[in-house]
Amino acid sequence: MRFLFPHCILVLAWILSGLAHAAPTLWIIGDSTVRNTITDQRGWGDPLKEHFDATRIKVVNRAIGGRSSRSFLTEGRWDAVLAEMQPGDFLLMQFGHNDGGQQFDGDRPRASIKGNGDETVDGVVKVTGKAETVHSYGWYLRHYATRAKAHGATPIIVSQIPRNIWKDGKIGRADKDYGLWARQAAATSSTLFIDFNHILADKLQAEGPEKTAALFSGKDHTHTNAAGAVFNAATLAEAIRTLPGCDLGKFLLPENLWLPSIFCDHMVVQRDVPFPVWGKAKPGAEVTARMAGKSVSTHADALGKFRVELPPMTAGGPFTLEVSSSTTRSLADVLVGEVWLCSGQSNMDFTIASTAKRSFAGILDWQQEVAAANAPRIRMFTADWTMQESPQQDVTGTWKIASPDTLGDFSAVAWFFGRSLQTELDVPIGLVTCAYGASTAEAWISEEKLATVPSLTSLLESFEKKKVSFRDDPTLAQNFASATSRWNEEKMRLTALGKKVPRAPRNPDPVQDQHNPGVLFNGMIAPLIPYPMRGVIWYQGESNVGTRALYPALQKALVQDWRARWKLGDFPFYLTQLASHNAPKLAPSESSLATMREAQAAVLALPNTGMAVTLDIGDAKDVHPRNKQAVGHRLAQLALARTYKRPVVASGPVLRDAIVDNGRIRVSFDHIADGLVARGESLERFEIAGEDKKFVRADAVIEGDTIVVSAAAVTSPAFVRYAWADNPEGANLYNSADLPAAPFRTDR
Repeated sequence: MRFLFPHCILVLAWILSGLAHAAPTLWIIGDSTVRNTITDQRGWGDPLKEHFDATRIKVVNRAIGGRSSRSFLTEGRWDAVLAEMQPGDFLLMQFGHNDGGQQFDGDRPRASIKGNGDETVDGVVKVTGKAETVHSYGWYLRHYATRAKAHGATPIIVSQIPRNIWKDGKIGRADKDYGLWARQAAATSSTLFIDFNHILADKLQAEGPEKTAALFSGKDHTHTNAAGAVFNAATLAEAIRTLPGCDLGKFLLPENLWLPSIFCDHMVVQRDVPFPVWGKAKPGAEVTARMAGKSVSTHADALGKFRVELPPMTAGGPFTLEVSSSTTRSLADVLVGEVWLCSGQSNMDFTIASTAKRSFAGILDWQQEVAAANAPRIRMFTADWTMQESPQQDVTGTWKIASPDTLGDFSAVAWFFGRSLQTELDVPIGLVTCAYGASTAEAWISEEKLATVPSLTSLLESFEKKKVSFRDDPTLAQNFASATSRWNEEKMRLTALGKKVPRAPRNPDPVQDQHNPGVLFNGMIAPLIPYPMRGVIWYQGESNVGTRALYPALQKALVQDWRARWKLGDFPFYLTQLASHNAPKLAPSESSLATMREAQAAVLALPNTGMAVTLDIGDAKDVHPRNKQAVGHRLAQLALARTYKRPVVASGPVLRDAIVDNGRIRVSFDHIADGLVARGESLERFEIAGEDKKFVRADAVIEGDTIVVSAAAVTSPAFVRYAWADNPEGANLYNSADLPAAPFRTDR
């Protein structure tokens, strides 16, 4: 059990394991036919990602429009790629469309010398005033290949895609210029070569001019549209698969049958709803899914994608899920029960034990919890931390059975939530954890949804500026790679000495920043849709305190986005309100955390939502409270009462109204159970103010099912607050079910 090892040994083992088993990266470089985000123009580089197994290889597309084989090098973009390239990586390169034109004059002096020779031309680039030696097109390709090999990577030269130009019933080819020179560059440098120009030209010619035109952007004869990019990517993937002597093909999705990672042994299926099974097979192939005596079939589409739906099943198991096409996948020990998505930032990511990956974690009494774990009907799928620029089809993860060997790596909140449900419902429980530390709410929402909310579009605009800035300054990637190399060396040294390792350098790529819109939705949520579930528990907010004015809109957008995409109706969404944190202050004052809690509560206006209050389990010095047992239990109370209609109290007291009454304010509440309770001799942390909104500490007493608040210094009260502070230490209003009251104010 790796989470039981001494910390320094654990960290060293993790580092060495990571070095030995790190997934390779496929680097893609080229021009706009490889990567293009202009309206109705797309390159093949991004859709190519869908053909690779994302759990085994990372695909990074660094191609950029307008670049030639020469300018990609002279602008420092190749150095940025090379700085991050590791042994075992792969490189795909395609240039040529921009290699003609002027070499030193004009607005875009980017031309290389035609051919594959070693001749050079010296001159001064007029727009920059810098002297430069220009080489041949083939020389630049050979340069990339040679340098990649020196870094232990495998380069592959790809000839340019054909233009949509026809003559005498035949599409034009580049077999006498750039296509030829690319082939020669590969031969003279002993580099793998894909004659993409020839392969595509053959396919397009078979399609004919009319169908080919539908793959290009309007009258543009060079740039493909989205359909053309997908067509080209599929064609290139097949060429990679059949390329002799190339290991890159081993990382492609299997031809005959592929299922996302969420489909694996020990999975839990949501009961009482149709169960979709999806993946890829050979285009047009029949696919059949069988489970629990039920069977459904379909045919894969032209891209090999398929989806079938098994009919609803009642709780039970274990079963075997069998998916067959030209081959068969059998998934064992499948249970049917209740599935919940558990998402948010570090407090949801917080594991039972402290581990190398989550050193900030570790609940109270974790050793006892781990040792006592024997719950074979509770399973958890933990999605790997993944940020992406566009929605992905898979995320790394496996279903694990709760046991002493696995529990330390379980999300603590999710585990205690699931355990409470399993105890009460007596059915299998599946917990799908998608959480990332310090993430903002907008990172979990699709960009498509954010674009529909006027108050949130500025987030997208800011993100786009960041991406452009990163794209246009390759030194950012170079500096990051250098800093990371130095940090890795220091990490090894400090770990061997048993000393604390500083934080790793921050990746300047805005797509790899968990604060930016859509990146976690794309990497961790999109791959799971439409895996059926009962509902969501959500613990997030700390990273949005600075933008809390936007939070009601953000949380509303998130709930609506996920509900629309899963198509399961208004499924339950239960959130955790932020716990107390920071040094307590007794005097009334403004509070960023209090207003953030208020912003969180705004989501309760949506149907089928609920909130667990955690004011009483916070930590003044640690933003990660260790008492996750109470958090999970309170979220489970919400689910049991509202989703499963069990006779339990779901919530602590929540403000209903506050009425001024003869120099006092009488406050009434919902969710009081059998009555209001003060933990202690008297109620604390009530404040009162007149129309001037100058709050003072107040006396508060329980009278029946209400609380009467007053202060001698405020003879004409108008407003009342409760627990209005970052850390309202001493706040002690509960109901008879021992659930704390939610903070509130009436001075909005």
